[in-house]
Amino acid sequence: MALRDALKRLTTPVAVEDVNRLREFCDQFSAATPIAEVTARQDATLVGEIASVRIVPRVEGSPWLEATVRDGTGYVVAMWTGRKKIAGIHSGQRLVISGRGAPTGPGGRLVFLNPRYELL
Repeated sequence: MALRDALKRLTTPVAVEDVNRLREFCDQFSAATPIAEVTARQDATLVGEIASVRIVPRVEGSPWLEATVRDGTGYVVAMWTGRKKIAGIHSGQRLVISGRGAPTGPGGRLVFLNPRYELL
């Protein structure tokens, strides 16, 4: 049995293993909602990992900091207005975000504007 598990781990692609580990980590937080189950315009608390961070330039006003957060079931975008950077917000960082998602992101992806967050 142990040999079969070891062989499975060796033959499974790294990307699949990463998603499985992230999903196991996120499942430890019982109060969090999986991203795939989040509905628009409803308060939600999510646990995940930042997949990417970028600064969105604005024609009028100051730029926005945008972080794409994933949990193994899907992706959401967290945007903080008027910010170029936030200490601790970088790719690979795990965090909890809370707020209300709006389906205004690329491809109808949920966007959380100025969510509350806690770095893990």
